[in-house]
Amino acid sequence: MSQTSASEAKVIRLLQGKQNTQNRKVALNKNKDGSVRKIGGKVYVDFYYFGDRVRECSGLVWNDENARSVRQQLDRIIVSIDAGTFRFSKVFEKSKRKEFFDKKEAELYGSRTTPDDVKFGEYALKWYELKKNSGRVTGRTLKEYKSYLGLYLIPFFGEKTFAQLNAHVFEQFVSYVRGRKIKKESVCHKSINKYFIPLRMVCVQAAIEFNWSTGFNPFFGFKRLPEETNLDEIMPFTLAEQEKLLGKIPDHWRPYFQFAFRAGLRPGEQIGLKPEDIDWTKKVLHVQRAVTLNEEGKRVLGNTKNKFSKRAIKLNASMLEALNAQKEIHDGLKCEFFFCTPTGSPVHLSNLRRKVWIPALEEAELRIRELKQTRHSFATTALSCRENPLWIAHVMGHRDSEMVLKVYTRYAEGITGIADGSSLDKAFCQAVGKQK
Repeated sequence: MSQTSASEAKVIRLLQGKQNTQNRKVALNKNKDGSVRKIGGKVYVDFYYFGDRVRECSGLVWNDENARSVRQQLDRIIVSIDAGTFRFSKVFEKSKRKEFFDKKEAELYGSRTTPDDVKFGEYALKWYELKKNSGRVTGRTLKEYKSYLGLYLIPFFGEKTFAQLNAHVFEQFVSYVRGRKIKKESVCHKSINKYFIPLRMVCVQAAIEFNWSTGFNPFFGFKRLPEETNLDEIMPFTLAEQEKLLGKIPDHWRPYFQFAFRAGLRPGEQIGLKPEDIDWTKKVLHVQRAVTLNEEGKRVLGNTKNKFSKRAIKLNASMLEALNAQKEIHDGLKCEFFFCTPTGSPVHLSNLRRKVWIPALEEAELRIRELKQTRHSFATTALSCRENPLWIAHVMGHRDSEMVLKVYTRYAEGITGIADGSSLDKAFCQAVGKQK
């Protein structure tokens, strides 16, 4: 026998029958529905449900303390009966009359499923499979969801029902995650906030599927954790640092990083380029695919991040210089992708980072940072050269200049000017000691 909760739903009041006062403490049951009785030295409850008498053992031996405790539970049962939320089998799990009352409840309430009926872990796995089969989610995102569910969400919330989820439980979850250190460091707020994304999505999907009312809002009172500013993520290279780093890059990879700094493509877009994507006559680069990871973490070729990322870039002289240098390498290896390994194989970013990027940064005595900082460096350098934010946004594959203005303008003054990349081109040429 366990506690039940009441909801806002209201149903007909169930009739009470006459109750035998034998073997029950009258004062304990006075002016109350149902009764607590002593039978065979144990504490029993005695009440009517759907017009049928229910007499069930609590499993506790009879004494004043146990009798009062069971009386309090019976009071809660009566309240939940009035509210229409009482479910016999959830309270009396070992009763022989479970099936009888399940059928009665189904007749009155239908097959309505409440938040008390559904465990988070079971439903979360069902939700994941729906996302996986929908075709709406990329493999990389599925991989993240699978990781979040397996490492954090299901271990903590798995046995909890949706009715048990609330702001207090979420704060407990935050403490739980922070206690699971990664490389001896606590998980940062930004990562924890990411774990709440699929958690919220699972709750919303369950509420829609089971038609739970708008009153179901487990996130009421819970706020996102404060995150560090984006300044901690943007670590661009100056032109001098770029040249210093490129001087330590092996010859085969130098054109790759030259183009990364000069065009600002996402790493997955750059390694997904094919020879036919470059129109040498019109000097235009067509970005129309990207390499990403599937849910198993394997390299796959897919679409660009969004429809705005599929774009045509008018190449300036500094971009063309890097691409021409790479063309000689590609033509010699005759590989499928325009940028490739020294053996002509497709580029794997994890290998490129570990075997080329990090060693070059260390040799150049520069701060270790991610490959995507080449893209950030393009944006900040272009803004410093007073290139138009709309042009920068187009080259980078953003919908409009809002992202550029919001994230990168703190690194540069005077953000309006020339709109064709010529100022940026001139800066790169000067950095390598060339005159236009």
